[in-house]
Amino acid sequence: MARPNPQVATDRASLGRLAEPLRDIARSGLAGLLTGILVAGIGGRIVMRAAALLVPEAAGQFTENGNRIGAITAGGSFALVLVGVFFGLAGAVVWVVVSPWIPAGERTRAVLAMPIAVALTGMSLVQADNPDFRVLRHDAATVALLLALVALAGLVIAGFDHWLDRRLPAAATSAPADAIYLALTLAGGVLIMPVVLAGYLGEERPLGLALGGVGVATLIQWTLRYQRRPSSPIWLVVAARGSLLIAVVLGVLALGPDVASALGAT
Repeated sequence: MARPNPQVATDRASLGRLAEPLRDIARSGLAGLLTGILVAGIGGRIVMRAAALLVPEAAGQFTENGNRIGAITAGGSFALVLVGVFFGLAGAVVWVVVSPWIPAGERTRAVLAMPIAVALTGMSLVQADNPDFRVLRHDAATVALLLALVALAGLVIAGFDHWLDRRLPAAATSAPADAIYLALTLAGGVLIMPVVLAGYLGEERPLGLALGGVGVATLIQWTLRYQRRPSSPIWLVVAARGSLLIAVVLGVLALGPDVASALGAT
């Protein structure tokens, strides 16, 4: 009977530990994809219809991206779903970075994810230079619906993340699953992450740097998990949550002028 090779066992254990963060990243990407389709895509279509009802004068006019306000067409709906997919995947990148530092508990994480989503991603939907708000007569209810849509995205991505965590194969238990986790991670890193980084380090550099600090903490946590450390040291938790709090504050400060402009105050 052949003896087990200790080196092979060690290599498999190392690969298993490496697969754990890949599973986390892939799970977040899938959660973001589902959120993008349901919330940003379908939810965005509902908000556009509601905007036509709230501002009847805007019905029939075209938005900046070429959609007719109030008109529900197959082409327009499909385009919104595609845009929703992109925003969902971009949101997944942010979720990968910040989710390890949101306090545990399904309900707590879901509730906290809502204001975090608004603070960190709201400026991607409510922008001061977007001419659509002039078309919509700077309607406050429409602006509130858009911000509520972002908050809903935070709630839903947290819910999907928890749901998928209970259903996806554990890391290092299925070679095909691990290959899919790796492929999804590489695809997100090559196609989505550079766009997200460019956005945050461009117009919102302070916010991007604060999020970068959270990202460094997340990388350190993954390294500690690979080394089989039982838990993150307190200094890392404090640094990560402190950076996340700073990012949220900076996000709110950046979003404020955009909201004011959308409401016609500036």
